[in-house]
Amino acid sequence: MKSPRHTLLGKARFFNKIFAKNINEDSKDRAVTRRQLSTLSPTKFHPAEVEDEGFYTVEDSTTKIDFLIKLPYEIAAYILVFVNYQTLCRMSRVSRAWKYISQDNELWRSMYVANKGWKASISREAALAGEVTWKDLYRNRHVLAMRWKKGECEKTYLNGHGDSVYCIQFDEYKIVTGSRDKTIKFWDIKTGECFQTLYGHDLSVLCLQYNDKIMVSGSSDKTIIIWDMQKVGMQKINHPVTQLRRLTGHTAGVLDICFDDFYIVSCSKDSTIKVWDINTGACLRTLTGHRGPVNAVQLHGNRIISASGDALIKLWNLESGEFLKDFIGHTRGLACVQFDGKWVVSGSNDKTIKIWDVETAQCVRTLEGHTDLVRTLHFDEDKIVSGSYDQTVKVWELKTGKQLLDFKEGHTSWVFDVQFSSTKIVSTSQDQKILVMDFADELDTKYIL
Repeated sequence: MKSPRHTLLGKARFFNKIFAKNINEDSKDRAVTRRQLSTLSPTKFHPAEVEDEGFYTVEDSTTKIDFLIKLPYEIAAYILVFVNYQTLCRMSRVSRAWKYISQDNELWRSMYVANKGWKASISREAALAGEVTWKDLYRNRHVLAMRWKKGECEKTYLNGHGDSVYCIQFDEYKIVTGSRDKTIKFWDIKTGECFQTLYGHDLSVLCLQYNDKIMVSGSSDKTIIIWDMQKVGMQKINHPVTQLRRLTGHTAGVLDICFDDFYIVSCSKDSTIKVWDINTGACLRTLTGHRGPVNAVQLHGNRIISASGDALIKLWNLESGEFLKDFIGHTRGLACVQFDGKWVVSGSNDKTIKIWDVETAQCVRTLEGHTDLVRTLHFDEDKIVSGSYDQTVKVWELKTGKQLLDFKEGHTSWVFDVQFSSTKIVSTSQDQKILVMDFADELDTKYIL
């Protein structure tokens, strides 16, 4: 792929050829004299009056220089990278030269990349074929950002479960949910249609996670089921999802699960954490140390983070099972935890969310705003989205802890799970509904991550 500099240099000669006439035009044609102004005005006035009236604009007869088109094309384009979106759009009205340069595809690509947190997924083939119009992509991403800022979204409810909906995961094609009605349902994310229902657990489905090969679910029936997802993949293909293996070993309900390419990690109401071989289903080790139900577990690299009803967060070594450290600060039991390798974010029955430095185990920020147990949360490099028994879904800035959005009207009962992407927040509740909040309604987000 050509570099941005190479692309801009290649356009310089074309730009200068087209606009040579504009650049070299006679100064007499570029200046407006007092005499010309008086002839254009519908009202006859003495030239001296021009100096008395503040609403007349009179240019002198000196030559006006368009500095932008006097510059080499690549320098002019580089300068415009620092212009804001609204100004750049208005520039096209100034002249043909400014319109040409302000619509440069590489310029808009550079502006898109310069925005922190803006990501795009564009194949090499699409880029080489010139299929991507970066100005349109920037515009759609800008509108999306403004909608997130203002909390403007299209709300849709998915109905079909016969009881509380405990867990969720989604991608660009589908939503997968687990319920107290003992089923797992697959939903088309565009139409809201339920296109497959899985039966296998004998009691509530409390947790699930999937990738393009397998799905792992945990239940109040004390078991874990591994499902074959290869025929379904990451798209909506209505092939039956079948069971591969059932894992037994916990002596109480399985409250959370996570996995990578080699291991499945589960936690339970029996106060233990178990590590399983993902290929054989063998239980490799059991981690003990919590004095209450282990409600949430996360896996990142060679480390496991766990959160318990005993009000403690613990860090473990995955391969050895060694306990590494405690994170102490919550005053009541924990319900949820997320871990990205650098930050640990936790939610508790003390109604707060805490952000921890994983290396020091120190709490760096406490977020207050929920009025009941913080049941679920999800975060990325910019924001945290949380759901609570106070029936609200809230959005927070990760860096400052500032509350950005507060959705109070979405659910009529406890919020059990929440996930989000760059375009959507999806939440589940005891009210048996799945709420999809779409911030990208009618926007083309094909290449936006």
